[in-house]
Amino acid sequence: MSPSTLSSPAVAPALDSLIHPIYARLLRMLLQQAAVDGDGVLALAGLDWSTLVSDDRPLPRETIIRLIEAALAASGRPWLGLELGRQAPVSAHGPLGYAAVTARDLSGALQMLARYGAVRNASLAWVMRPVAAGLHLQAVERVEWGRARGFYLDTVVAAMLSVIESALGQRPAGISVDMPLPTPAWAAQYQRFAPVQFRFGQPLLAMTVSAEAARLPCLGADAQAHASACRDCEAALAVLADRSLVQQVSALLAAAPAGAYPGLPAVAQACGLGPRTLMRRLAAEGSSFQLLLDAARRNRALWLLQHTHRSVEEVASELGYQDTSNFSRTVRRWFGCTPGELRRPSASAAREPARPGYT
Repeated sequence: MSPSTLSSPAVAPALDSLIHPIYARLLRMLLQQAAVDGDGVLALAGLDWSTLVSDDRPLPRETIIRLIEAALAASGRPWLGLELGRQAPVSAHGPLGYAAVTARDLSGALQMLARYGAVRNASLAWVMRPVAAGLHLQAVERVEWGRARGFYLDTVVAAMLSVIESALGQRPAGISVDMPLPTPAWAAQYQRFAPVQFRFGQPLLAMTVSAEAARLPCLGADAQAHASACRDCEAALAVLADRSLVQQVSALLAAAPAGAYPGLPAVAQACGLGPRTLMRRLAAEGSSFQLLLDAARRNRALWLLQHTHRSVEEVASELGYQDTSNFSRTVRRWFGCTPGELRRPSASAAREPARPGYT
């Protein structure tokens, strides 16, 4: 392990490049095993099994949130994220999983998780650095998950611990996890990962691994297989980095907290460009910042009006409209009907768009 800090590549999450659908497939199977109607849960998120099992395009944020909320409500198990991450096999993580378990030791496996995590989950970035205690991995959350955040973070942590166990053939002592969540009433569920120490109420998601644990050898260490998996991960990262600027800007707008859409200067800065350069490059792709902002608001408005019981005034406010009448006029421009009419089943069926982020 190099003593220098290791960071994930600067790959911004895109609306159509967020989380691989295999985790939704695993969630459906987990629900079915618990005698919960997994297909019904998928339907509430706008998904169906036949498409999900054959389509490898990553799922966008809004779809994932709907899926998590529906799964939690149907199962009545707030620790479901832990179960999902725990049951995910190494193969579920694709080349990232194989790169980790074929590394020489746990230190090398953690380097893989830090560098290539975005190929399976583009909504987190990892920074790994040596500390006095051993190694410290700190997560940077790139996406606002709202009420689905606890489930999401549980899944990430449980999946990482599962990969570590697969790599070493054991659950080593000397691992602690900082959770940026209050201690849940069901905290005992985390004990299944003993001897891992969980600390709740922390400012950031992080994992610390002792120097002794970091030196433990991986059972499947294989230099040739490891190099091959790393090449596949690099190729996957290149695909993420090469996506269009329209996709990058759409991602930033879609991930913005409700009612707090960033302005052109902030988006330009996030993309590493000046405002004029951003406008010029978007124009070259046949779009503009205003068009993309309009699309982000349109998609969120449709979801809120069709899938929540919030009043029109509340939806308008959440989307940043101070004048409800102005919001109503905008909805009519978007969909050809009023917000109230849009909530009627006939109007909803006629205007329901394709899965967000897809054409």
